[in-house]
Amino acid sequence: MYSYYVFVVPPNTLGPCHLCLVPMDDVSEREDISRTYVRNIKDPIYDYIEVETFFFQFIDTRQFQRLRNIKQLGTSYFVWPGGSHNRFEHCLGVMHLAKIMVDHLSQQAGLGITLRDRRCVQLAGLLHDLGHGPFSHVFDGQFIPRARPGYDWKHEDASELMFEAMLKENEIEMPQQDIAFVRDLIAGIDRHPENQEKAYLFEIVANKRNGIDVDNSGYTPDRRKQVQLSGYEVLEYTIYRSDLTVLRLIKSSRVIGDHIAYSNKDITNVFLVFQERWSLHKRGIINLDFRVAELDIKAVYTHPAAKAIEYMVVDALLAADPIMRISEQVDDPARYVFLTDAILEDIERSTDEALAPARDIVYRLRTRLLYKCVDVLHLHPHEEMQLKDIVTAQAIALEANRVRASSSSTQNLPEVVPVDIIVDWTFVHFGMKDKNPVDLVLFYGKHNPDEAFHARAEEYSRTFPHNFAEVALRVFTRNRSLYGLVQAGFRAVLKKGSLETSGHVVGGNEARTPARTSIPLGEEQIPGGSAGSRLEEKFYDGNPFTLVPPTYASTGSPSMKGKRSLQHLRSTPSSRTSPALSYKDLPTTTHSLLGSAPSVTASKRLHDGEGTHSPQKKTRLD
Repeated sequence: MYSYYVFVVPPNTLGPCHLCLVPMDDVSEREDISRTYVRNIKDPIYDYIEVETFFFQFIDTRQFQRLRNIKQLGTSYFVWPGGSHNRFEHCLGVMHLAKIMVDHLSQQAGLGITLRDRRCVQLAGLLHDLGHGPFSHVFDGQFIPRARPGYDWKHEDASELMFEAMLKENEIEMPQQDIAFVRDLIAGIDRHPENQEKAYLFEIVANKRNGIDVDNSGYTPDRRKQVQLSGYEVLEYTIYRSDLTVLRLIKSSRVIGDHIAYSNKDITNVFLVFQERWSLHKRGIINLDFRVAELDIKAVYTHPAAKAIEYMVVDALLAADPIMRISEQVDDPARYVFLTDAILEDIERSTDEALAPARDIVYRLRTRLLYKCVDVLHLHPHEEMQLKDIVTAQAIALEANRVRASSSSTQNLPEVVPVDIIVDWTFVHFGMKDKNPVDLVLFYGKHNPDEAFHARAEEYSRTFPHNFAEVALRVFTRNRSLYGLVQAGFRAVLKKGSLETSGHVVGGNEARTPARTSIPLGEEQIPGGSAGSRLEEKFYDGNPFTLVPPTYASTGSPSMKGKRSLQHLRSTPSSRTSPALSYKDLPTTTHSLLGSAPSVTASKRLHDGEGTHSPQKKTRLD
């Protein structure tokens, strides 16, 4: 048991007085007691949360306040009006959960968790997302790899850079060992073993071992409440249930050896946390806080329209990069502090003619002339590698043009060029790739609370799934008038290459035995059969729910007719109601991304305004 000193914070402009309990063991460490005063912050998920004034020297800085202008859910806000959650409140929530967990663990006898340990863990939760760029994972997951190929950079690198800049600019004094500790907690790796930090503390904010941490687990209540869909009663119940699951896990956690373990009664709750991650992604609601391991809701994060907007944002940034030098700002914290989601407004308000291609893409986004998802196929992860060399933008364009030339009804359609097509491979999983994440979590029983073990299926349930990951193969088109033609080309590519039961993809002139006209999705046990029953093959014959004729073209909202023209933005009138740009309009740097220019016919078509093309078409090629 701890003995406590009680300090009364006098009333001031910050609100009513508070009682602060400070363990005597911590007081002996000569901590500044005056900095244990607390302020209340109204959180949308956890109501009022208490934050020590110590942390406001970090919160009240440009580096942290910048997070108010970076959407947690990336481009999902463009699809889900309730998805307005920002990194700012997410980080406050992660810090709050980190405090609850480290305070709970500190009650376990013999651990010796100090005030310094608790503050460093909370600080890691607060600052872990400092380095996120515009639209969160869209920036480091898509834009940077295309803008700077081969450059090994992720937002965690920028978090450390911004942390250093924050300390220097605001003259915040911290021991070097504490700075290194916070950075390692954010990374989830103890890179300074000489400091002899407590190993289990690295599993609170960024758990690299099994993904159960306060950042990823916070996804559940965090995203659900922020992304308000429909049916408020059901939604509130889900939040209530999810929040209880998270708090129950925190309260059942204990340290055994160097790791954090949970009660064996909570095996199902642990699974539900991971399942929620998959569920959110699957339905496209969440880029994933005991907020499950980024859940950065499948419906929010992977919604076709959200993904299409993601590619539009990336294309706009790529088109603007040669002028605005956006990708270079990640190396300069003095410039990076100003880089937020507002970059789109910066592009829109610009008058530089060189930024016209980028402005046109943003204009398309604002007027909802979005790229269109023409088809989707769900695969096992191993099938991605087998199909990736076959399903390419070049192959789809080739087959689409063959379809175009084969019928008089399609011959008048524009020629399809690879830049019209985006091939998207989205990997969705329960948190630990294709592994069962529950297998990586340690548990204990009430009769042996100091012994940790891994749970086996026969000890908790036989109804859990056997597959924990999938790949969604989706094809988008930047040119809405080519919707049906691109879909036909994609399906022709699938028929041309056949995935044999051996897992070998046969294509081109290779012999097929037997000949196939579709792609097998995997093996399935015959209904009613036993574990040793014969397996039958399933083949991809085309999604009947998405099938359209080759002549199909996606149109805009009828209510927006007359508002789609860029005549008021561009000096050259367009004959269509959407941006029409020539290949020559693109920055020279984007030509290299294509490999070669479009055909003369296609180039002329673009120049004459006979297609819904934008510069971003030249910046994205899978």
